[in-house]
Amino acid sequence: MPGQRDQGNFLAALVLPDDVIWLHHFSWHVETVAVAVMAAMFILASRNKAHLNLAIMATVLSTGFALIGIGLALIDNSVLWTTPASYAWGPIAVLGWIGVWASQNKSPCFF
Repeated sequence: MPGQRDQGNFLAALVLPDDVIWLHHFSWHVETVAVAVMAAMFILASRNKAHLNLAIMATVLSTGFALIGIGLALIDNSVLWTTPASYAWGPIAVLGWIGVWASQNKSPCFF
């Protein structure tokens, strides 16, 4: 990834233990995989209503990510409000739940 090397150099320049730096790298890649899988789930569900369960699973994941970002910002450290961690997942979760609801109610989508 283009920004990863820059980020790695930044982390290496800090006085942090190697386990902290490498846990950050690991977490970065885990989230990348999670986002790719969630996107695939939403795409498959949008193409075939029989795959609604995939949309539900992706929406539950994005809701969990939203709750973690907001919860950590509220409870542990407000610095997270300055990052996308506390904002990015909420809209995805809301749109996901709207799509799940609309699909189950056979309502026309309003967007």
